[in-house]
Amino acid sequence: MKIERIEKHLVLNKYLLSLFGVEEFKELQKRLKDVEEGVDSDGRSHFINVLKSFRERKISEDALLTYDQNIQNYVRKISHKRGPIKLKYFQYLAVLFTEIVLDNLRNRKAEFIQELNEFLKDYKKKRDIDLIDEFTERDLNKIAFWMATGSGKTLIAHINYHQFFNYNLFSPDNIIFLTPNEGLSKQHFEELQKSGVPCRLYEGNLNGSRLYRGNNEVLVIEITKIVEEKKGGGLTIPVSAFEGRNLVFVDEGHKGKRSEEQKWAKIRNKLAEDGFVFEYSATFGQILDEKNKDTLKEYAKAIIFDYSYKYFYLDGYGKDFYVLNVKDIKQNKKIMENFREIMFVANMLDFYEQLLVYEKNRNIAREYNIEKPLWVFVGATVTGKGENSDVVEIVKFIRKVIKQEDWLREKVEEILSGKLRDEGGDIFRDKFHYIRELGFEVDDLYMRIFGGKGDFQVYEIKRAQGEFGLRVGDNPYFGVVNIGDTSKFKDELKKEGISIKDDAISDSLFDDIKKPDSLINILIGSKKFIEGWDTWRVSSMGLINIGKGQGPQIIQLFGRGVRLKGKDMSLKRSGEEGPLKILETLNIYSIKGDYLDEFLEAISKEGVEFETIRIPIKLLHEEKWKDLYIPAPKEGKKFEEEEVLRLSLDDKIFINLDVSIKLQKVERRKLEEDEGPEEIKLRTGQRLPEKTIHLLNWQRIWKEIYDFKIMRGYWNLVFDIDTLKTILQSDNYKVNTLPESLEVKTLDDLIRVEEIAILILKKYIDQFYKRHARRFETENMSCNHLGREYVLSGFVSSPYSYEVKITKSKENGKKNEELIKRLKELAEDLNKLCQEDHILKVICFDRHLYLPILLKKDSKDKDYDIVISPSGLVESEGKFIIGLMEYIEKNKDRFTNLEIYLLRNQSRSGIGFQLEWSRFYPDFIMWVKKPEKQIIVFIEPHGLIHAKGLDDEKIKFAHQIKEIEQSIGKKDLVLESFILSTTPYNDLIKGVASPPKQSEYERKNVLFLDDEDWPKKLFDRLLL
Repeated sequence: MKIERIEKHLVLNKYLLSLFGVEEFKELQKRLKDVEEGVDSDGRSHFINVLKSFRERKISEDALLTYDQNIQNYVRKISHKRGPIKLKYFQYLAVLFTEIVLDNLRNRKAEFIQELNEFLKDYKKKRDIDLIDEFTERDLNKIAFWMATGSGKTLIAHINYHQFFNYNLFSPDNIIFLTPNEGLSKQHFEELQKSGVPCRLYEGNLNGSRLYRGNNEVLVIEITKIVEEKKGGGLTIPVSAFEGRNLVFVDEGHKGKRSEEQKWAKIRNKLAEDGFVFEYSATFGQILDEKNKDTLKEYAKAIIFDYSYKYFYLDGYGKDFYVLNVKDIKQNKKIMENFREIMFVANMLDFYEQLLVYEKNRNIAREYNIEKPLWVFVGATVTGKGENSDVVEIVKFIRKVIKQEDWLREKVEEILSGKLRDEGGDIFRDKFHYIRELGFEVDDLYMRIFGGKGDFQVYEIKRAQGEFGLRVGDNPYFGVVNIGDTSKFKDELKKEGISIKDDAISDSLFDDIKKPDSLINILIGSKKFIEGWDTWRVSSMGLINIGKGQGPQIIQLFGRGVRLKGKDMSLKRSGEEGPLKILETLNIYSIKGDYLDEFLEAISKEGVEFETIRIPIKLLHEEKWKDLYIPAPKEGKKFEEEEVLRLSLDDKIFINLDVSIKLQKVERRKLEEDEGPEEIKLRTGQRLPEKTIHLLNWQRIWKEIYDFKIMRGYWNLVFDIDTLKTILQSDNYKVNTLPESLEVKTLDDLIRVEEIAILILKKYIDQFYKRHARRFETENMSCNHLGREYVLSGFVSSPYSYEVKITKSKENGKKNEELIKRLKELAEDLNKLCQEDHILKVICFDRHLYLPILLKKDSKDKDYDIVISPSGLVESEGKFIIGLMEYIEKNKDRFTNLEIYLLRNQSRSGIGFQLEWSRFYPDFIMWVKKPEKQIIVFIEPHGLIHAKGLDDEKIKFAHQIKEIEQSIGKKDLVLESFILSTTPYNDLIKGVASPPKQSEYERKNVLFLDDEDWPKKLFDRLLL
């Protein structure tokens, strides 16, 4: 079932999206994915600041800010042992949606159910679905998260634990964390400990008592150890042992096999009876189907957040992946005759190429946190009659490669020469560019993968159950087989003439894989991997023992294979070509075509089948680039390396902190419980009392500020407790808060004041550091000549191109195929791309330094997804270019002796400037070149509805850039900055007492896009 058809049934999720005035997750994705993680200097998350700006939202600002403070409190709790944690935008939304649901269940359940049913009634008509019936109270005892493997479900579960007890829906008799297997139980137990959540691992008994009442301890247990009725001995426990109201966490509770699914569901339902469930899965796309109506109805009302693999991948998270199209190969009889040999050698070549690239680019690999490549052969089940034969087959292939060098050379030549062809040409046309360029050396392959040449040997590792080591001669082990049925495996090897020796000395080779200096290159076997083995090394995957109906297991395997740390632990692909592209790609092969068919069928359900089309760009005016200046920091001058910055009291820094919203809700709750509603008066301009400052826990405050410094990347900032106290004792801040909220009468009061003190210090330090960073940058700016590194930042190279990914859709069928074919044609003809109507929105402006300029697709278009890299322009940016283009065309006489060039400035990788609160990357750079001087204009089409009047830092940048101009000291260079407000002036001044006149904004280089004279005013201000 196509993923879009499943998504439309997720009515609880759709209701929560509607609270923000959107219909689809991708509308939130578009607004939030590039927002800075973490909190601002007011102690509010950057995400909530964006969500507050949604005009159609139905949640009050007070409620959003309260939820935000709660979320930060939860994150602090789980960060205590782990160190600072910054939630990704999708993790934040998952937790925020949970806040909304739990708050409604706790404080307004009846109204909540009524609102859900009113929404459902309208939604069913709109989306033409009849399957879902009305919500009842019982429907809301479970909330589920559909989130890709690697998207942080574990941390979300830990936050959910704290959310449940914050809203205190009931006092649970038992708290149970259900996992599908022993490996994942151990993993969850260790992770819960890291987050400081009280927990224990089930090891065969419950000590005859309820363990969880006192300290809310979590029992981690495999669902396979819970039975309906206990029979005989063993580690199993009857479901009746968990009587009462239970809080249940379920991780990956779906196997895909119907009989097992029903058994597990029955146990889960019994445990959750009259209780509450949090469920997490990456594989709902494999089990939800309109044919299975009961399951679809259940989860349609339970899934509150959908961040399935499609979204994860399109956001740039995880590795890219390559799977050879088996169906095309099957049409070629010559290839099919030796299919297994070709697929094995191709898989090996891909792995060899990755090893080669890794060894030759260790510095790049280190910068992007890429670990040494590992070649794994894994399956979707841990046992089965197919496993032994598949593993033996792989071992035989390895032996053949090692023993028959001539055969290997022949196969490699066959693959690299382009002789293996289908209708589109060489089936490996997109592979092995690095090897082809460098030249293939068989001796080097033997050395890098197997450690050298010699006799192939298999050893049983006696000190590690189920392990067999693979080696060549006396060289170290290069591979390990991990298998369940060892005796049968040994029998099969003996039949093939492969003898097995004993190794009673070596420790586990499998455990060795995660060590930085590991020599293990190949892992064969499925058990450890499918049970949640935590590794980042997997780069090539051979599929074994995959059968029908194993979609959930396939997706879990795939999800673990594409895990990526990324630069600065961003979890994201770099988007770069060349060596990084090779290292950030998971290659997937199989010696059996049927396995690949099953794999591709499972992947297609996740909505991640894409056609990638490259649209080459045409560079314009390149001969002029050397004459164009660009301001840039002086070579080798970095603030964090050049200066040690000591925190001090700065009279030019003044902090206003408003903590009233956070405290009002608590105070209102008390008043309503005690005396009923009453007006709450705020007290503004307060400072912390001197005597209170000395009572604070300064070791804790110092640790919080130190963690904040590290999280912000303020490496060169030094401070001590005395300086922190001096800031709090100064007049450099004011706090707006409730009466008596800074008084200390109880321990809770002291903790509250401590939190306020930390917020004051963080806000002060933020401003202090960025003020000095801005000063350093201004003093150390120079002037470079424009080069390709500036113009082509973010583009795919060889040739420089946009990369356009389009979803392949079986439902749209022929229409989808025609669209892809049409775009491929247009990609080869720039004139047609610029002149004809088609699905891509394009601007072709001959003053821009390259063509075409692509715009983003409308996020409300649901027929297909188009993702453009580098990202396309938003509507206001497109409007700016068109307005500029039309004005220059109509006023040619004004520009007779001028040269004008424009460049889209890429966010984060382009030219940026340090402002008071953040780094600023203006959207466009325009050069106006006169015979005697050059004007560089930074232009930002930008909404100002949430700006702080003329004090907005982006508006004030027009003054700061003149300081940079003076620092550079080039007489023929002028720097300017303009804001083109997408917010009309009349909207901007609504509700403002004594607002600045439009002319005052214009004097500050703020123009308005709805003013048709804005281009004239811009050039007038440039004195042209």
